[in-house]
Amino acid sequence: MAATPKNYNANQIVLGPCDVWVNTALPAASSRIVLASNGTPDDATNTNVIHLGLTEAGVTFEYTPEIQDFTSDELTAPHLSRLISESARITGNFLQVFNWSLLEKMTVGGTKNVDTNTSTGYEELTFGGLSTISTFPVALIGKDISGTDQYWVIHLYKTYNKAGFSFTVTRRDQSKAPFEFMGLAITSRAAGDQIGNFWHMGAANAA
Repeated sequence: MAATPKNYNANQIVLGPCDVWVNTALPAASSRIVLASNGTPDDATNTNVIHLGLTEAGVTFEYTPEIQDFTSDELTAPHLSRLISESARITGNFLQVFNWSLLEKMTVGGTKNVDTNTSTGYEELTFGGLSTISTFPVALIGKDISGTDQYWVIHLYKTYNKAGFSFTVTRRDQSKAPFEFMGLAITSRAAGDQIGNFWHMGAANAA
């Protein structure tokens, strides 16, 4: 009998930094977001995308399934398990709290107003009174650790910022605000592809 080879492959490690892109285009079924050669969303298809900018300490992606186990009086262990619900989210703290286009998305019910007059112009965010939630796709994109011009993408198709908008002003630290992009299901997509995808450019890495 031959020995089973061990899977030590540094190219399968994910190492930052990475970038968060808000309000990307929604890929069609069985498709993925279109990227430019430098790993950013292609501007021809992602015409309204917003770069989140600097973060305090990187970004966390979390996928959490809720499993229900079914038991019987005759057995000591569960005899059946089913996926009851699942959640996916992208979280962290962003630093550029004066990005007004981004703030409009972060506040869920906010509306951005801009006056471009050179002497009396302003940027403004108003909020309060809306009952609908503004949703948008969010993509987390990072470069392959192998050093090639290949990238990996975590793309949530429909999200909102569950964290709201809150930041502290102090002379001792820079401003920062939390974000929690909560993935929602798009029921018109096929089962198994309703919340998002996680993919990598180029040939698949060896197992």
